[in-house]
Amino acid sequence: MAASMKGLDPSLKKYLRSNKLPDVYEALITGLAVMCPDDPHQFIIDNLKYLIEYGTDELEWDLFVAEFMKPVNRIVSESNLEFIFNLDDESMLMLSEKYENIVTAMPTPEMYEKAYQHYNTKSKKLCFCAWMQYYLIKKKKRLDLEKKMTRAATFHSHRMMKMHLEEWMEWVKYRKGRQAMAFQKIQHVLNVSIGRVIFEAWHTHTLDARRQREYFEINLRRLERGENMEDEDSFGQGTGEARDSLSTLPRKIAIQHHTYVEFPAEQYSLALTMIFKYVDVADLARCACVCRSWKVITQANTLWNRLDFYQVRNRVTDKVVTKLLYKCRPYLIHLNMRSCQFVSEPSFTSISECSNLQDLNFSECVGLNDEMLKLVAKGCKILLYLNVSHTNITDASLRTIAKYCSNLQYLSLAHCKKFTDRGLLYLSSGKNSKKLDYLDVSGCLQITPDGFKNLSQGCTNLQTLLLNDFPTLSDDCLTPVANRLTRIHTMSFLGSPLISDETFKRIAGNKSLKKIKIEGNHRISDVSLRAIGMHCANLEHLYIADCQRLTDLALKSLSTCRFLTVANFADCVRITDKGVRQLVDGPCGPKLRELNLTNCIRVGDMAMVNIHKRCHNLTYLSVCFCEHISEAGIELLGQTHSLTSIDISGCNCGDGGLSSLGNNSRLRDVTLSECANITDLGLQKFAQQCKNIERLDLSHCMQITDGAIKNLAFCCRMLNVLNLAGCKLVTDLSIQYLSGVCHYLFQLDVSGCLLITDKALKYLRKGCKKLKMLTLMYCKGVSKNSAQKMMRHVECVQYSNDEVPSYFGY
Repeated sequence: MAASMKGLDPSLKKYLRSNKLPDVYEALITGLAVMCPDDPHQFIIDNLKYLIEYGTDELEWDLFVAEFMKPVNRIVSESNLEFIFNLDDESMLMLSEKYENIVTAMPTPEMYEKAYQHYNTKSKKLCFCAWMQYYLIKKKKRLDLEKKMTRAATFHSHRMMKMHLEEWMEWVKYRKGRQAMAFQKIQHVLNVSIGRVIFEAWHTHTLDARRQREYFEINLRRLERGENMEDEDSFGQGTGEARDSLSTLPRKIAIQHHTYVEFPAEQYSLALTMIFKYVDVADLARCACVCRSWKVITQANTLWNRLDFYQVRNRVTDKVVTKLLYKCRPYLIHLNMRSCQFVSEPSFTSISECSNLQDLNFSECVGLNDEMLKLVAKGCKILLYLNVSHTNITDASLRTIAKYCSNLQYLSLAHCKKFTDRGLLYLSSGKNSKKLDYLDVSGCLQITPDGFKNLSQGCTNLQTLLLNDFPTLSDDCLTPVANRLTRIHTMSFLGSPLISDETFKRIAGNKSLKKIKIEGNHRISDVSLRAIGMHCANLEHLYIADCQRLTDLALKSLSTCRFLTVANFADCVRITDKGVRQLVDGPCGPKLRELNLTNCIRVGDMAMVNIHKRCHNLTYLSVCFCEHISEAGIELLGQTHSLTSIDISGCNCGDGGLSSLGNNSRLRDVTLSECANITDLGLQKFAQQCKNIERLDLSHCMQITDGAIKNLAFCCRMLNVLNLAGCKLVTDLSIQYLSGVCHYLFQLDVSGCLLITDKALKYLRKGCKKLKMLTLMYCKGVSKNSAQKMMRHVECVQYSNDEVPSYFGY
């Protein structure tokens, strides 16, 4: 309004100000803006009438605003409004007179613009703050609503779960009632069935015991009369019909073709052929003389693709070899000439004509030399396996092998003393150097570090290297082997005492190592085993015997080898129960199959506890001379039902431990040597439980008598090997029992049994037809003539009538 009054006449301005027309206008406009009446025109007329009636003395800008619409705190005073709306030149002049320091000038457009911008910014700020407050209030309401909805959903879920739980509990209660009723019925049926089974088992056991008692009584009387249980008619069983034992084959196999079409006679021949595969060359020739049908069967090609002359090594001659090889040379694949002392050039010539030969063993063959080997190598060009150990071959033979045997994969040069480093150079530069994966140079002490260097440069694909009986083997020899032959997975260092930890660290860097053997090395320590356990994650077979610097830390390092199945720590005297526990507690514990702790004198019962808990697949365990193992530990071994072979020689085992050991009916091989506390009672209980035992060593168990052997013979008829050396109370009666019942016995040792006489050998000749080895050392009651007579029936007889040595303890 002030701007609109600038151009008016001063007198008019004065008139308007004196009659308060701007104030009236201000009050009306304010009333209309605030009150917002339904009829603005009538509102103006009514308020003008009020001014005419009461005057303008009390006129204010909010006069026409109702009291309840007025703000409590006034933001703008009347003086400010008056100043804003009535600002003119006269006002400015008056202000300049009042405030002399203020410049007397009218507001410029820039000032108006700045004032407008300030007012607009402040208005926006107020609007934004109001909007923000509104938004925050809405957001808070939304969040509160979400919380309430969440709580409501949770409450609803809990309520539904509670309802379902109550229903489920009712159902479970009902089902349990039904199950209890069913269980009672099943329990009744089970009790009845168990009672029936127990009664039937008791009845069967009673009948078996009766038959066994009668059998024992009858056969005992026969044995006491000197008769043999096999004296019955072996041909036809007294029927007058002579028949061989193979005639008792099932009729469906032995039947003739013209009777049953679906079981032709070829099946009978096939069955006999499969049986004849287990017969050696000499017995096969005897079988051919039985009858025509057997002669035809013995001509089968499958019986002559493998020839083993080792069993008849002392009798085979050039004539026999030449004749047999001429017959089977088209299909001969495997030939064993080991220890054949009487063969010469005609035999080697016949061998060279067997062009399909793949496996050839000349070990300990005296007649083999460089010329004979060259003759064989030229003819047998597809050889895969060649064993020339313990022969007199030289570098020329190795040159021949490298030249002609281009497919050779297996080569044994063990204890061949006459070849040199140059021979290994020929071998490594030959045609077969990359195919050779097995090499045995055990006992070849003439090989120097240069020879091993030549070998490692050419035969880079070697996977198995045997260096046994090598006392001169040093770190310098194995350095090129460890650096170059990275594919080796099997190494053996038995009898190599000069190898140190540094070499085994290099060997352990070969991560493909699966099998390693070390024996008699007092230089290696836990450092070597730590390197092997760290790098050789695929290790399966570990043989570390007589390495006396090894401690429990070595076994702890090996516990990470999760594929370890065979572990041998014999004569490692520093190993204790703690080391065994750390080994079996690792990932390899459940996979261990063989564990040898022979002479680990600090191992005791706690080791047996851990082995029983963890080694569920253990089949072989040796704890010889572990004196801290008591009968409690042996009882735990009896509960380890995976064991089939166990050696507890020299342990504190008595009748109680042996009886507990018999709880494992799977045992087939048991060694009880020098267990002095074992008596007839313990052995009797053991034999009654382990009736399938095949190998038993009772040497130096001095309390064993004929009564225990009698029970052993009648209960364990499958005995193959029996050692009674040092059992001084054993007499001829024990041998009579064994020969009368144990017809599968092929190895017997009665050394130091002073009560054994010539009569015992008579029983053995009559009853033990399969006996292959008999040891009669220090048997003063046996005459030399009887022993020599026994040699005609038994392949190997060791006899001596010297005085019993002091270590027998007599």
